[in-house]
Amino acid sequence: MSGGKFYRSEALEDFARTQVDYILGKNPEKMSYVVGFGERYPEEVHHMGAMVGGPDKLDGFNDLRSNYNYTEPTLAGNSGLVPALVALSQNATPNGMIDHNTIFYSVQLP
Repeated sequence: MSGGKFYRSEALEDFARTQVDYILGKNPEKMSYVVGFGERYPEEVHHMGAMVGGPDKLDGFNDLRSNYNYTEPTLAGNSGLVPALVALSQNATPNGMIDHNTIFYSVQLP
């Protein structure tokens, strides 16, 4: 359930996959936002974290170490990747089951 609406598990999985794909390089910059993953990724990270803050609302990214808004990893900026990966994981729990209805409780789908 999200915002009073129910979504099929498949819809949530599809949404999770688009978010992971975006983070890993299927985006307008054609850049992975996980440092070291893929052919193109940020090289001027603010510190040695393995992920970066990510793009702005227009999908722009400024790969400058001094511009921490883009290149500094934060919990808020990277928190979406963890539930998306869990939702796509086949072995997230001992029995292989994932509760798709609660992991994306506050995600607003179009």
